[in-house]
Amino acid sequence: MGIQIIGNAGTVVEVDTNRNLYTRYGIPAYATGQGGYTAAGGTAAVVAAALAANTNLMSFRVSGSSTRHIYITRFTLEIHIATVGASAGVAGSIGLQRFTAATPTGGTARTAARKDAANGSASDVTDIRDSNAALTGTAPTWGDLLDNWPVPVSTVGYAAEFVMEDKTDPVVLAANDGIGLRTQVAMAATQTWQYTWNMDWFER
Repeated sequence: MGIQIIGNAGTVVEVDTNRNLYTRYGIPAYATGQGGYTAAGGTAAVVAAALAANTNLMSFRVSGSSTRHIYITRFTLEIHIATVGASAGVAGSIGLQRFTAATPTGGTARTAARKDAANGSASDVTDIRDSNAALTGTAPTWGDLLDNWPVPVSTVGYAAEFVMEDKTDPVVLAANDGIGLRTQVAMAATQTWQYTWNMDWFER
């Protein structure tokens, strides 16, 4: 059974016999100056043991000239333990935190990839980078902590995956805004670890 939406000729929604709406996800049609994007990174080198709190390991920054908003729908962090921490050591923690008014430097630069190379345009997120040590440059003005995860003291080879996901109410950034992966609590003594990350977002 189909119902035509008034004012949108040719568009039909379907309901079942109880008038429940059927939902199907289609492919988005982004206009020029928009698009869906993904980026990934991480480090093959280990993060140092006892790394201090407030160390910025990864940054994702919107161009200062952007006229779009960036809507982050998913961030995934995976941590692998390389060297076990001290016995009874206190787990460190790392969080995803907003920042403004800076362009971090150093580390390895990453590039935003369009999810549909034939749809939309290049991303306005023009600076993405990560490192196994502190990123350099002018210190950002840090803002809200969006999510926070433990870096557990565990056996060598232990892996953990942490996900921040919200497709219906995404994290929003504007021009000159950024997000950093920043230690919140110092890492455990003697423990070293590696990480990989992935982020999905759209712009309009």
